[in-house]
Amino acid sequence: MSDDAGIRRRVKEVIVRALGLQADPEEIPDGEAIFAGGIGADSGATLEVIFAIEEEFGIEVDDEDLRVELFDSVGTLAEYVKHKQEEIAGEPAPASAAGEDS
Repeated sequence: MSDDAGIRRRVKEVIVRALGLQADPEEIPDGEAIFAGGIGADSGATLEVIFAIEEEFGIEVDDEDLRVELFDSVGTLAEYVKHKQEEIAGEPAPASAAGEDS
């Protein structure tokens, strides 16, 4: 399993746990919207997801990164996590990895 696939899988698992969903994380498509008719999370669940992501991946989500675009889909959130992990590891990441160009 590639590192990207592993991150996406773990992000899905975190979302399911954080939101208390009765869903199989493996069946959630990468392009599934987290809010607005997708997974069904409401804006009040944002902090729950953020705290769970920070704990699971050992990253800190910066306040300036808390944009609607970050939560467009499971895939955009997974790309953000990958970008933050690369920052921590000191690896350069393309600007689009954080969803800045999307």
